[in-house]
Amino acid sequence: MIKKQNGAVILALSFLVLSCSSGSSRYRDTAMLERPPTLALQQKTQNSNVIIDDSIEPKKKRPGLNSTVTLLGDVENKRVLIKQPITQAWRTLGMALKQSDIKITDYEKGKYNYYVNYHSQGVLTNVINFLNEEESKTIYLLTLSSQGDDTLIQAELASRNEQKSQNNDGVVIKASNDSEGLIDAIYLLLHDDIKTE
Repeated sequence: MIKKQNGAVILALSFLVLSCSSGSSRYRDTAMLERPPTLALQQKTQNSNVIIDDSIEPKKKRPGLNSTVTLLGDVENKRVLIKQPITQAWRTLGMALKQSDIKITDYEKGKYNYYVNYHSQGVLTNVINFLNEEESKTIYLLTLSSQGDDTLIQAELASRNEQKSQNNDGVVIKASNDSEGLIDAIYLLLHDDIKTE
């Protein structure tokens, strides 16, 4: 009796396998299967076989020049190196300064110099300015110099004649030198914040 049951099971399985592998179009016809959606707004360019898909947003470009800017030097002799020719670096630095709190007071394009008014970010300097009820009017000289295909930016306190460090009573206030802080600010501005578009 067990042999008859085993035989019946084997016969039923064989019939099932044969019926599934038969020429039935029910299992071979893929017309009713779900298809992936087509992309909207595909355009073909005129000169190539490239398909432009307007529905996909391009990667957003991060502001700043990132790896094309390097901070050089030690604590007392900091400089910024931009991997751009001097004329392009001149325009880039000018654009960056206009986008920041660092005010351009004068410039010498032929010598690649910017004179800027920079407010030190040091706590002590800010307290002294607050006590004097005076806004810092320290002028710095930013000098760009060509280094092969790159450009080096250096900062120093401008000459005494360039300084406008007088309070309302006409008393001359000694300008504090924070050229390293200015270089740090320019590096961060160029590296992370400048909007080049």
